[in-house]
Amino acid sequence: MDPIPSRDPPSLAADLAGLAALVRSCGPEFEPAADRLDALDLRLDAGSFHLAVLGQFKRGKSTLLNALLGEAVLPSSVVPLTAIPTRIRAGSMRQVRVDFSDGRTDEVPAVPDAAALAAVLARYVTEEANPGNRLGVAGVEVLHPSPALAHGVVLIDTPGIGSTYAHNTATTMAYLAECDAALFLFSADPPITAVEVEFLQKVQGRVPRLFFVLNKVDYLSDDEAAAATGFLRRVLAEQADLPSDVPIYPVSARRGLAARERGDEAEWRASGCAGIADRLLAFLAEEKQQVLEASVRQRAGEVADEVLLALRLSLWALAMPGEELEEKSARFDAALAEAEQQRRYAKDMLAGEQKRMAELVETHAAALRERYGARLVEVADAALAESGSEAAAVEAMAEAVAEEFPLEIEATAGMLDEELGRRLRVHHENAARLIGSVRAAAAELFDVPYHVPGTGHRLEQGSRAWWVRRDFSMAPLVPIPAEVMERALPRRLRERRARERLGRQAGNLVRANVENLRWSMIQDLDAAFRAFASELDGGLADAVLATHGAIAAAVAERGRHEEASRDLSVLREREIAGLERAIERMQGR
Repeated sequence: MDPIPSRDPPSLAADLAGLAALVRSCGPEFEPAADRLDALDLRLDAGSFHLAVLGQFKRGKSTLLNALLGEAVLPSSVVPLTAIPTRIRAGSMRQVRVDFSDGRTDEVPAVPDAAALAAVLARYVTEEANPGNRLGVAGVEVLHPSPALAHGVVLIDTPGIGSTYAHNTATTMAYLAECDAALFLFSADPPITAVEVEFLQKVQGRVPRLFFVLNKVDYLSDDEAAAATGFLRRVLAEQADLPSDVPIYPVSARRGLAARERGDEAEWRASGCAGIADRLLAFLAEEKQQVLEASVRQRAGEVADEVLLALRLSLWALAMPGEELEEKSARFDAALAEAEQQRRYAKDMLAGEQKRMAELVETHAAALRERYGARLVEVADAALAESGSEAAAVEAMAEAVAEEFPLEIEATAGMLDEELGRRLRVHHENAARLIGSVRAAAAELFDVPYHVPGTGHRLEQGSRAWWVRRDFSMAPLVPIPAEVMERALPRRLRERRARERLGRQAGNLVRANVENLRWSMIQDLDAAFRAFASELDGGLADAVLATHGAIAAAVAERGRHEEASRDLSVLREREIAGLERAIERMQGR
């Protein structure tokens, strides 16, 4: 008799598909949750493993990624890049895709070499070419033939934290949910800062696997490099609860990139980059699938927990004695009323914050008018003294406007954007707690088991002013014809009148340009706060619908027909048992 062929055990992908089907069968209200499970299944099927490079501004993230890729394709800069993570995937040739926030897409289907690719990217992800992301770039994806992108890995170059742009840090935090592993990059100057420790503490609970790299060791002697590595390891153990022998890879990304471009294998090894590259290759070959599956399981479990909560609340409402149901429903209604009161209080606090930010804009606009006005008068006086020509002074002011005022805009917008991010961060955290408290309150009051995920019910800090994307046009200078008519006047009188006209010209110019900036910022502040308020209202409404709505629907069903109520209870019990078995199967792999 032929042996019975063995069957492979169900895969995680099959478990996900089964879980999504179960969730859909519970009713149309669970369709969005099933869609989230389908998206996880697609990612698992593609084997897409997201490896990010994280770290503080100017630690050398882009240079390290370039070294791993083998050529300088990612632009690096002495000033912060824009808040646009760049994804690099495997491809047969160099290609670039740029997605814009308005839905447009630009594609460069074939880029001949590394220099050309770097030039294309620089147009979109550097502050010099795209200050404050005024182009409205939503994301950049690069296809590249590097062997480092084997095994389905997607490298992500993130904005540097701790720069003058607070939205860079917020954008990086928002992308952590997509990361399966990360290289956390420090450098020897200094080896670690308080900002990095705080950032690492936030990252630890959100990225399944971290690798630690100490860059720029080529600036140190061997003894100094060993001391810096030891110091970094101690700080990580004491302040981040990492093992005292946590691996740290000392590298010189700069030397490593130069070695790869020259094809110098000995120098590549000496740079230390080969060590982290070998470790990543081993990890991707041996552990990638395990870490990816663990990440997918965690996120699928969070979706399933939300569905289970709604089902259990519905079952509880069907089974609870009428008097107790009324009593606990009234208490839950009171909890919802308290949440609504807290929402109104949060909106009032938000309105006050918006007013204070508007006052800050006015203060800085006034300071900018004074500073910029004095600067233009200084430029005009110098040009008039040198040439004696009022026309030359007008031209000098025009050049100063074109060259210097955009920098004033960038500095002012960057400062205000950072301040807005700092102030809104507290409101985001409070809103996240408020939204999560609704589900938690339902679970506790009705004695329904529910695990609140560590990263769930979180409002990412996406609401911010749009001025960093703006391209402000400069108000023009008006020609001054009086100079020709006053040639017959004494020189001293002629110069005095010229300076008076130039002063008025400078004042008008400053007022026009600063008012343009001030008005746009006030409008953008209003849009940012309205967007945040909408997030708060929508998030709280979703949480109430998933809790109070489940209870109310079951109570209504019970009131219509007792037999139908029993049938629905049996159905809910089956759905809950089926989901619990599916989760247990999935988590046990």
